[in-house]
Amino acid sequence: RRGVWSVEPSALAHCGSSGRLHSHKIRAPHMAAVFLVAAVLPSVQRAARRASTARLLAFTSDMKPQHLNSPNNPRLKLAKRLHARRQREKTGLILLEGQRLIADALDAGLSADFVLVSDEQLRDGALDRLLARVPAEIAASTTAPLFRDVSDTTTPAGVLALFQKPILTLPPSPSLVLVCDSIGDPGNLGTLLRASAAAGVDGCLLMAGCADPWGPKALRAGMGAQFRVPMMQVDSWAGAAASLVEWGCAIRAADAGGTSAHYDCDWRDASALVVGSEAHGISREVLADPRVHSCSIPMAGDLESLNAAVAGAIVLHEAQRQRMTGAVTR
Repeated sequence: RRGVWSVEPSALAHCGSSGRLHSHKIRAPHMAAVFLVAAVLPSVQRAARRASTARLLAFTSDMKPQHLNSPNNPRLKLAKRLHARRQREKTGLILLEGQRLIADALDAGLSADFVLVSDEQLRDGALDRLLARVPAEIAASTTAPLFRDVSDTTTPAGVLALFQKPILTLPPSPSLVLVCDSIGDPGNLGTLLRASAAAGVDGCLLMAGCADPWGPKALRAGMGAQFRVPMMQVDSWAGAAASLVEWGCAIRAADAGGTSAHYDCDWRDASALVVGSEAHGISREVLADPRVHSCSIPMAGDLESLNAAVAGAIVLHEAQRQRMTGAVTR
């Protein structure tokens, strides 16, 4: 029955749509079953919501790829909703645009739930090779105007896909960690993740104030890094620092006022690099932590600072150089 139910020691209380409260006596032998249902109900409800999303995306196996010609099509509406972070978190889905990014996801072992192609791209040979990698029943085409409406870009690439958000686990003892301190620009965050993947970073901690790494702009800037670098959200510096200490990492922050050059620091042992936003730099609580050592990148002339993503990439690749050569000095 519909309404709000609650479990009492010897009865079920039910509030119906009329607002009236009804009490239903339950015999003692049956109460264990009632409490079991109450315990598992939230999990069942979550599974039902996921199944509802899956049904929305699914095609029957005997259907050919459809041509979607209505802006009210549920799959087109779902893809468009994924522009919003809240919808990505609610559904567990991400939206990828462009052949390169979709191919990177497939190369990383991910499976697409839905692929949409603009009619303008149907004769593209490279696109044919990409579509050959996904089941025909999950692919559909649509008109160029409708595709532009669903796309997040000004000049759409002509193909987009929906994937389940991958969950990558950090290793038990990561030896090189990037900490993003309020990196709110999705382009900078994606570029930092891309540099991390290239430098062999084991994991990335995202502090409060960071952009969503699964947003369209961050994904385009990351160029597939999100499928390779494990990430963990942390609410505060205290939480991030606790993990870094547990892993035995020496903690360094890239800061223009740093006391040491980045290449004079020893990055060969377990290390963490903190990179702050361009607008505010490293957080005060990070700089005030005695466990954090600040380092700077020497620059010619009177230039004061570098783009956050560029600075992070330079330091991370110095760490990689030291680990590959086994030497701090050049």
